[in-house]
Amino acid sequence: MTVVGRDEVRALLESPSPDATLVLVGGRCEVVPESRAEGVVIAGRRDLESLLGDGPVDDRRLGELAERLDTVARELGA
Repeated sequence: MTVVGRDEVRALLESPSPDATLVLVGGRCEVVPESRAEGVVIAGRRDLESLLGDGPVDDRRLGELAERLDTVARELGA
């Protein structure tokens, strides 16, 4: 079972909040503004945007990011 999947990455990138952050709370991920982040921070929207650059974000790229972030979440105790 994954903790971070494509849906979570998509929600982070599409969040209307410019400071959106993916946090791990109680074994599941939530996208919240950075100022409301309570839990383990996995990644911020700005972090992902800098990794992606200006190219299109397709399902393959979302999947790759999700795998990386899932690994991070598991290393942090998910």
